[in-house]
Order: sequence, then C-alpha cells, then structure tokens
Amino acid sequence: MLGAYIKKVFGKGERDVPPNQQFYTPLRVGLHSTIEIAMIDWLGYNDQLNKSMKLPFGKMSVLAIGKTEADDAEIYNIYLEDENSESFSLQLFCTDNGRGGDMEVTESTLYREVRNVTPLTEEDWNDELHPVGKAAYLLDDNKYIRVWSDDYKGKIEMIPFDEHVVRVKEELDYTNNYVLYGRELEAPYEGAKPLTENLLVGVEETETAAEFVTYVGLPIAQSAITVQ
Repeated sequence: MLGAYIKKVFGKGERDVPPNQQFYTPLRVGLHSTIEIAMIDWLGYNDQLNKSMKLPFGKMSVLAIGKTEADDAEIYNIYLEDENSESFSLQLFCTDNGRGGDMEVTESTLYREVRNVTPLTEEDWNDELHPVGKAAYLLDDNKYIRVWSDDYKGKIEMIPFDEHVVRVKEELDYTNNYVLYGRELEAPYEGAKPLTENLLVGVEETETAAEFVTYVGLPIAQSAITVQ
C-alpha cells in the first residue's frame, strides 16, 4: 500500500488509463467511485484504538486501486480520501468462490498509514527492521502479536507482495514486504464482542525509492461498505 504517495501525486501524470482498467474490483469499485463505510461497530472501541488511528468521516473518494496476486487469492487496495482530507485504504482479500472461477471478497480491512519514514543510512534501516518479524511488535506502548506464523516463536522474514496500482493518469508498480500483527480490544459493554486491531509493518519500494511503513487496520464487515 502507498497511501502517502498516492495522496501526494494525485492529479499528476501524462496519460489517461483506459476506462476498462478503471473499474475492476469484486465490489464494483472504480476510479470514479465514492465509498462510505459504516463504522458503528468500532465507535465503542475508540478509546482503545491506537492513538494514531482515526475513523473516516463521510464519503470517501477513490484515488487509486492496487492489485496483488497472492497464490490462489487476489488482494485489492483501494486508496481513499475522506471529507476531512484524511487518507485511508480499503483492502479486499478475495478468493475463488468455487462457482466458475469468479473471485469474491472474504475479508475487508480499513487501513490508515500511521508512520512513514525513509531511513538514510544502513544503520537507520537496521534499527527500523530489527523488530519486524519477531513474535511481538510494540507501537505507541501497544503490544501487537504476530498473526502470520503465530505458532512459531522465532523471527520470520517479511512476506513479499508485488502491487500494480492504477490511477486515472498513471500506473505504478511497487514491491512491498510486510509482516501482519494484531491485538485484541476488550468488549466495551455487555453483549459486545472483542475486536482485533491489525498492524501491518514493512517496506514499500520502487526502482528509485524505499520507505518503511506502518499501518493500523480495522476489519470491516462487507455489509458496512456502500459503493456509489
């Protein structure tokens, strides 16, 4: 994912992407779309969320759409900007529905980039990468437990994801390497269920630049997503 970059360069570019490439995700989201997400399930958890996480306000405009092929799955990252000019990305994890090869959404997560740095030296890079892949990761005094290979106590390597991103005026290719963590939030009232706050940590790079990034993510029910 590349939220900060997408926001910075939105509107730049030299050519239009053909219309048939602007409209191609399982929820029928295109570059002309707006998205509204009902966050009512998360309102009671506000005081437990990472301090850098925000909930989106109003309708969100689609700035770009990224696609990653992952084994038998497809991952779509829909880059968004809400009515307060805050940036988010809606990640759709899709698998074969077993009925003719069509893909359907099995998981959806709303992410917000909470940290983005460009280390200048090898030592700086080593400092950033040292805790990534360990069984636990600390951010803002919150402890997140590794989701991938959670039964392995040692350090794992980051998982690579090649992402092709389409904007109205530009197409981009990124090599992303991540590790996914999570922490359980307590049910805020009787009858509520504990929810999990995700943390995606890793490196995003092109041929000319690399950034160390951190995203906080909230799982979202597909029924909460409205596309227009």
